[in-house]
This record gives sequence, C-alpha cells and structure tokens, in this order.
Amino acid sequence: MERRIPKAGDIYRHFKGKKYKVLHIATCTETGEDMVVFETLEGEQKVYASELEAFLSPLDPRKYPQTEQKHRFELCRDRKEEDGLGLKRHGNTTALILEFLELEDNEERISFLSRHRSEIDSRFLTAAAESMEFAENGESVEERYAALVRFLKTKMKYESRRLR
Repeated sequence: MERRIPKAGDIYRHFKGKKYKVLHIATCTETGEDMVVFETLEGEQKVYASELEAFLSPLDPRKYPQTEQKHRFELCRDRKEEDGLGLKRHGNTTALILEFLELEDNEERISFLSRHRSEIDSRFLTAAAESMEFAENGESVEERYAALVRFLKTKMKYESRRLR
C-alpha cells in the first residue's frame, strides 16, 4: 500500500512520541530527492529535513518491538490529538496562528489581533494573510499589522452590506 505524500500543515507523530508539523516538500539540490521539511511542536522549536522515503518508511518491528506505530512518522487525524500537543495557547507563534485560524468571523479576528498585538510577529502575519488570501505589501511588522486590520475592517463593511 502506497502512503500519501505529506502536505504543508499536516501534523505527524514520530514513533518515539513527539509531534511535528510539515512546512514544505522540498527538493535536495545534491541528489534531486524529495525532502520533507518539518518543525517540532513541542519544546524548543527546531526545523528539520528528512528524505521523503525515510519520512514515510515502515519500522522494523524486530528493532522496535515496543512501538505501536507501523511507520516512522504517522499522520495525526484526530483533532483532539492536535489540541493535546502541549502548546501554550499564547506562548508562541504557532499557538497564536492555530488559535487565529479557528476564529469564525472578521470581528473576532480584529479583536484577537488587538488583544495579542505585542505577541504578533512576521511569521504570524504571513500565515494570517495567507489564510485570508490577503496580499501583503507592507515592509515592517507594524505596517503589515495595520494593513491586515484595514483589510479585515473593509471586509466586514463589504460583507455586512452584501447581506442586506
């Protein structure tokens, strides 16, 4: 059975228990092989790259008899599992992004941005803008933040008129 190729945003559990988020599928400049670029979701944030074939490889049950997983990395499908990652809800950018993506409407998003202004960084702004298909054009974090808030306010105004 062939396993599906990981996609950016997928959460995988390593057979030793830690969870990782897939950032990209890349190509190695030396070998031309596909690589999975992923980051830790627990503890110190680190970014790793692994050959796709190794990332998806099955485990040798004789070498690792204590593990229940069949593969080196397995996709976490259960939303409850993702919520139990041990992320501080406001302690890092990844947690902020995940919380922002769960918001239902633009008014909640504006309120969230205002509440967490001091915690928002460039990485957060990029993810938030991409999630709403907003093309950023500011250079500094402050300019990008202001542009995102303006975009949300304009969207709220437009959507409220459209519903009448």
